[in-house]
Amino acid sequence: MYIHSMFAITMIKKLTFILLCSFAFASAAKGPQYRSLRVHGMGGAFVAVADNKDALYYNPAGLNLMNRLGNYEENPDMGYMPRKRFEFRLITVSGSLPGNTITDAIDLCGAPSIGKIVKKALFFDFGYFGDAKWCPIYENIIPDDKSDLPDSLQHNQDLANRLTRFDRQPIEIGTQISVLEFAMHNFGLSVWANTSVAPYVDMGIFVPSFGHEPVQVDFAAQTAFAFSPVDKWSVGMGLKAAKRSTLPGYEFYPEYSLDSVNYEKALDTLENRWEDFADDLRKFKDFNFALDFGVLYQITREIRLGTSLRNVFFSKLADESITPNWSIGAMASPMILQSNSWWGRKVNFAMDYVDILDGTVGDMFLAHWNFGAEVEQVVIPFLLKVSLGGGFEGGYYAWNTGVGIGDAVTMRFGSYAEERGVRTGQKEHRFWTGELSVGF
Repeated sequence: MYIHSMFAITMIKKLTFILLCSFAFASAAKGPQYRSLRVHGMGGAFVAVADNKDALYYNPAGLNLMNRLGNYEENPDMGYMPRKRFEFRLITVSGSLPGNTITDAIDLCGAPSIGKIVKKALFFDFGYFGDAKWCPIYENIIPDDKSDLPDSLQHNQDLANRLTRFDRQPIEIGTQISVLEFAMHNFGLSVWANTSVAPYVDMGIFVPSFGHEPVQVDFAAQTAFAFSPVDKWSVGMGLKAAKRSTLPGYEFYPEYSLDSVNYEKALDTLENRWEDFADDLRKFKDFNFALDFGVLYQITREIRLGTSLRNVFFSKLADESITPNWSIGAMASPMILQSNSWWGRKVNFAMDYVDILDGTVGDMFLAHWNFGAEVEQVVIPFLLKVSLGGGFEGGYYAWNTGVGIGDAVTMRFGSYAEERGVRTGQKEHRFWTGELSVGF
């Protein structure tokens, strides 16, 4: 026992040294981050929970919990938890839309047309060259003769002012796809990528323009392992190969006549830029490597503490120095609320202090604090389970709800927000997200 204790102390000292050294990166950019809807939907408080495949992304030490929770033979004290022997997800796909912008569009144009609004936003077509009936206010402003557009906007000043709520407003669309996610006791691996693109339209009175902000794609392949050096302790370490590609922002201006020929030429130019960008993504070069670290301590069978340090890069990523993400957290799973019978149930409460090394949000109230809870309940044994999570991430509410069909298909829908201002509550950017996962 003495040898094991000394080994644990040595490991903790090494991790502490790494943490202290990481403060040198406090002014750098953020690294790639897998966005799990389960995690964000419970307020982002997951560092000490880390009890499924998502431990690979948020705390690799959690891989040690695989096939221990709910396993009386491996861990009698935690045998009442629903058991998870392993996870193998063939594909997980998620998509996010900007909730604030969509809400404004519903208020302006009406809920029945929201699908058309999103479609036209994706194709930079806001009525200048086509049918404007998708939005009544637009129909009242956009004339049949596009050369009369400036006069029309000046004549309908009230409608034009309402329309400027979308003037150069980025419609941020996020996608994420992961393949070959696998997690078992003390080991996990995955390959994933996420993308963020934000098209916008300038409602210029004289010369309207269209464009998009810089597009970012993060691609990562990672693996991790964990072990338990002494009773109640779990330690994990991961290796990540990552590539970040960025497409500069682009804006084009139709001629004063706003004729469709020039519009099509501009779209062709935009399409060519995207094709070149896609070719660069397919090239296996410019990869950088990073390490992830994690520790869990089981205080009692109901309370667990955790810390993780992620994205410790060996070199710059896309010419940017990356700030390692250091977070600490605590969780509680009250025994009285748990069940691993035919109708298994899991209930977690969690609290995290996140992004400790990120000094850019130091003056933002609650910016580093995440609070959350979740419940997962088996409704039909081996066939159907439901889940519900909620909390506050960085001061903004978050929630998610999910349905699992056996271990084959899991569907989730939820919402969470990020702060885009200099203090909490100044500029909320809310995401509406859906996620579909297939595997066993």
